[in-house]
Amino acid sequence: MTLPERETELRLLCGAITAAGAGEGSVTVLTGPLGVGKTALLKEVLRVAEARPGAMRVLTASASRTEQDFDFGVACQVLEPVVAGAAERDAERWFAGPASAARWLFPGAPGWPGWDPVGHNDVLTTHGLVGLLAEIAADRPLTVLVDDLHVGDRQSLTWLRQCARRIRDLPCALVVAVREGDPGADRPAIRELWELAKTRIRPPNLSEAGVGAALRAMSDGRAGDARFVAACHAASAGNPLFLTEAVRGDHRTGPSLLQERLAAQLAVLPPAVGECAKAIAVLGEHAEPWLVERLTGGDSVAVAEAVRALGRLGILGPASRPRFAAPVLRAAVEASTTAPEDLRLRVRAATVFHEAGFAAETVAAQLLEVPAPSPSPWMPEELRTAADAATRRGRPRTAARYLRRALLDLPPDGPERGWRLVDLALTEAAFDVPAAIRHLTQAIGLLPTPRERAEAVTLLPLSAFLRPEAAVLVGRVRPEDAGAQAGLRLEARSRLTRCEDPVLLAGAVDRLRELGPEPPIGTLAERELLAVLLHAATLSAGMPARTVAELTERLLRCAPASSTEFAGTAPLLIICAFAAGSTGQPSSWLESAVGETVEGRPASLIAARAAELAQSGQLTRARSTAWEAYELIGGDLAEAAESLVMALVSVAIIARDERLAATLVEHFDEATLARHGLHVRAALLMLRGAVAAVEDPRGALARFLDCGAALHRAGWRNPAVFPWRTWSAWLQRRLGDRVSAGELIEDEVRWARGWGAPVALGRALRIKASLTSGAEADRVLAESIEISRASGDRLELARALLAEGALLGDAAAAGDRFREAYRLAEGCGAPWLTGRRVEEPAGPSAALSEAEGRVVAFALDGLTNGEIAAEINVSRRAVEKHLTNCYRKLGISGRAELAEVFGAWGFGARSSA
Repeated sequence: MTLPERETELRLLCGAITAAGAGEGSVTVLTGPLGVGKTALLKEVLRVAEARPGAMRVLTASASRTEQDFDFGVACQVLEPVVAGAAERDAERWFAGPASAARWLFPGAPGWPGWDPVGHNDVLTTHGLVGLLAEIAADRPLTVLVDDLHVGDRQSLTWLRQCARRIRDLPCALVVAVREGDPGADRPAIRELWELAKTRIRPPNLSEAGVGAALRAMSDGRAGDARFVAACHAASAGNPLFLTEAVRGDHRTGPSLLQERLAAQLAVLPPAVGECAKAIAVLGEHAEPWLVERLTGGDSVAVAEAVRALGRLGILGPASRPRFAAPVLRAAVEASTTAPEDLRLRVRAATVFHEAGFAAETVAAQLLEVPAPSPSPWMPEELRTAADAATRRGRPRTAARYLRRALLDLPPDGPERGWRLVDLALTEAAFDVPAAIRHLTQAIGLLPTPRERAEAVTLLPLSAFLRPEAAVLVGRVRPEDAGAQAGLRLEARSRLTRCEDPVLLAGAVDRLRELGPEPPIGTLAERELLAVLLHAATLSAGMPARTVAELTERLLRCAPASSTEFAGTAPLLIICAFAAGSTGQPSSWLESAVGETVEGRPASLIAARAAELAQSGQLTRARSTAWEAYELIGGDLAEAAESLVMALVSVAIIARDERLAATLVEHFDEATLARHGLHVRAALLMLRGAVAAVEDPRGALARFLDCGAALHRAGWRNPAVFPWRTWSAWLQRRLGDRVSAGELIEDEVRWARGWGAPVALGRALRIKASLTSGAEADRVLAESIEISRASGDRLELARALLAEGALLGDAAAAGDRFREAYRLAEGCGAPWLTGRRVEEPAGPSAALSEAEGRVVAFALDGLTNGEIAAEINVSRRAVEKHLTNCYRKLGISGRAELAEVFGAWGFGARSSA
């Protein structure tokens, strides 16, 4: 059986067929609303009956509204095939008695008198058809299946009623399907069939489990996704036809079966019923009887009757207020509404809502569907009011839709349009910075005075000026055109757009020094300027990390995390805080900020929170938080804020989230990267190098060096922001170029010491230790461990302890280091540091011993057997034995297959230096 949750119904139907075979006739009425699956049940019964061995004969018919005027049409569908296929002797015998009165309906019958419906009596013909059915049933038991009987012709209904009265005397199972709510279902003949029926069947809608089974029967690959199944059940309410529509989704090539059936059904009902359905579709969740009356112009009695008719059809649910039984029904009704009808209803709904004092957003939702120009002068203002309300509720995307529609009612030039474009740009800045910059650029050309133009530029959040295209905005205004405070804000924006100029970057650091040890932060303009100057000092490492951390924390303490001011400055301050090693105040601030439910603004802050979790060693939480940020922006990374992309890259690298890394790389091809500033370009080069490091170390090194060259040209020297020297030195060491590696790491250590943040220095010292030997290596590595332990960077500490354990000649001491490192790695959610992958805790490494896992990790880092022996203080023969055991356990032939088994990146003991 292919029909889910229809076992009871099929058992009853099959029972009637079995009884007919034993000589006991019966009537079964199959009923239910539109789309519940009556036809599918009849088809299944037909399949079951035809598959049974024996002498049972199955006759079928399907009534059609287009054939209602064809006298005895359904009767002919049932009987004509068997008459035409009968032997002449049998047919003559069937028509010898009372059935002769119906002979004229069958041109193939012996002695056919010709087609003359006018000359024949309906009553006699009906009795003749009853007799013919009885004669046929006397030869072989019958099953008669009639679908859509509610649209059958009058004469056939009379015939079936007469058959039903005699059914107990015939070896015949009569099964008819009738749609509830159709006007034809109330005809006397059908009501009598209902009364004479031995069995009445009304299939229920499918449960969620039934929907899943139906999806599997459709061979839908998403049937195993519980969320998709639940969504389909919610959209269809379990109705099989509605489910088909829900699964069809946006893959539309024309009207769906649901739309066609619904339109055909509404066409035969009184016009008020269809108008009521369309009004309810337009009103949506606000549908109330009195509102439906206002939209349709009908009185309360007419609307109530229309609602009842729609309810009987299963189009409306049983709720006290008129609501569609399933969401897909609303879409189907809307699709069947003509453009003029929809416009009339939308304008009327908006007017009624406005006059009744509904919320502006309720009115605006209707006006979005009304083309410009608006028919009433109050409508554009209502759209702007709705946009303000949506912004206050934290729904900037919705607010932007209202503002875009309001713009269509304004003339193409003039200051009013300019200020409306400014409103739109400020709204879009929360989720689409490029669009905000475009619209603000258009607005500047429409504003009449230099002061207004300058003030408009300062209204765009500070973080938007990380985008290269924002430079055109500051290029079109002058600080002297604005007041003192606006001038400071313009200075901040101008400096931010030119942060890739090393001369101006150095000038920003000098400007910060001029402000003294306690720069003024009493006004928004002063705080914005300080945030930009701190950002410049961080990129260039032009001031000590401690100073930057103190000033950053001071700024974060100025306003609560819910303050809209920090939508612009927070991304800059978070970059500064992370690079400076500040954890307390920024962490608390971020935790408070992501608790806000404002749409749009938290996305970059949630990503920053994910990066902070990753840096503190909480990798599992970091991954889930990063994906939360990704889902908040709808996966549109190419247009996302620079700070958000940087944060996600940081999580992908630190937490070894290969899926997130692949997603980021896929979104940023060369053309997309070219539209972004150096923040994103450098982050993606680092990520691409990290992904390629195991399989293509030379290609990865080229990416790191390209990143370094771009950063050097811009004057961005800070190793805590982009540690390209450390990673390049690590790869150069793997590739045998120890001289270049040594030069780079010395430079990195120098910059890290000058900056003063412990994380960058501890990492650089660990790589430096791997490039030296003897007492010097021990000293440098001990300093790295001390710095990492003091900083609280558990991941870096685990790496350093593993490296020290590999150098120690004392097996007991080495074991202590390894055990501490393993505890740290497991606590962080980074088992790949100990020779296992995060994504596959029971994967290939589960078969390996601890010693074998360490050997494989170093092998994946590209070390020779001799170098591995030196690292872990064992003989070369012991290394070879370990590797041989690994190959045997993993079923591979050698080193070349290790990377394939353990993944492209993220397994080696020293990966992602």
